[in-house]
Amino acid sequence: MAVFTWPCDPANIQESIQHRTLVTEFESGKEQRRSKGTPRRRWSLKFRKDQIDADAIWSFYIARKGAYQAFTWTNPVDGVAYNVRFAEDNLTRQVFWKLCFEYGITFLEVLEVVGSG
Repeated sequence: MAVFTWPCDPANIQESIQHRTLVTEFESGKEQRRSKGTPRRRWSLKFRKDQIDADAIWSFYIARKGAYQAFTWTNPVDGVAYNVRFAEDNLTRQVFWKLCFEYGITFLEVLEVVGSG
């Protein structure tokens, strides 16, 4: 599995966790709630890179086919390596005079790797 190695801005990490709950409401007004599996983590990261690193991140994204293929990334907050994928099928970067490139990238935790080939 590929590894995402470029460090993000450690002062600008947004981390969230998403539970999936199935709620069934009955005619009587009562509700039944069930958890649908393990919660999933999501990280929104900011990157400011030179052209070499920016092009490498761009190529890494293209090689993963956007959100299709999972990869490993180590969270700088807790030091744990997670299996993740890009959350979006599009990637945008801001280019400043071809000297500095900025990305906002969101990773979504992959709980089971399927179709990673």
